[in-house]
Amino acid sequence: MNTLLALLSFIMLYGLTILLCGLLTVNNSFAQTPSGIEVVVMDNGVHTDLALPVKTSVIDWNQYLNVEDFKGANARFTHVAFGWGNRKFYMETPAWRDLNLEVALAAAFGFGKSAMHVYYLPTAPKTSSRNVVLKLSEEQYRQLVTYILNSFQQENGRFLLIKNKGYTSTDNFYEANGSFSLLKTCNAWTNSGLKAAGIKTVFWAPLPHLMMRKLRKLNAGTSQ
Repeated sequence: MNTLLALLSFIMLYGLTILLCGLLTVNNSFAQTPSGIEVVVMDNGVHTDLALPVKTSVIDWNQYLNVEDFKGANARFTHVAFGWGNRKFYMETPAWRDLNLEVALAAAFGFGKSAMHVYYLPTAPKTSSRNVVLKLSEEQYRQLVTYILNSFQQENGRFLLIKNKGYTSTDNFYEANGSFSLLKTCNAWTNSGLKAAGIKTVFWAPLPHLMMRKLRKLNAGTSQ
């Protein structure tokens, strides 16, 4: 009984912390750059990714990624998406029906390594109920790029490919820095990248909902 009460108390405290941190806003002076570089925050309801142009004046991602490792992609693909998460979860849970207790506990409490999920997109994702398009200045974009680069393990200027683990012909996994936990989730990784780039977002976002709500208000021209 004591164990159950402790677990329930922890869940309630965790949920309350998520709510409070999701109501706190950072980078309140942020304004989108009308002719800036477009970045897309993509949300599937549980997990968020960042989609960036393959090539800009700031970076050519092909310098770090070998497009030949993506058999279904080619040089005409315009965007590449990045997501960070628990390596075991990524490798063993291509669909939610594949989730088991061991994998869930390992991800929640930070056991094992992390991985970067990378996939090429033939065109830019459009604004939708799930996607938010943000227009960044070159400096803001550079800060976001630096954050993403620092999330990868690298060797000789290349990301370290985890071979034969992609879900499709247009995605792959790479070795990453850091460990997944209840404090640092895939969504918290996305939110930290937005914070590093000076984008108006929430203080902490282990779940996507409050972060995405804040970002959608940026495009709606409202504030809270």
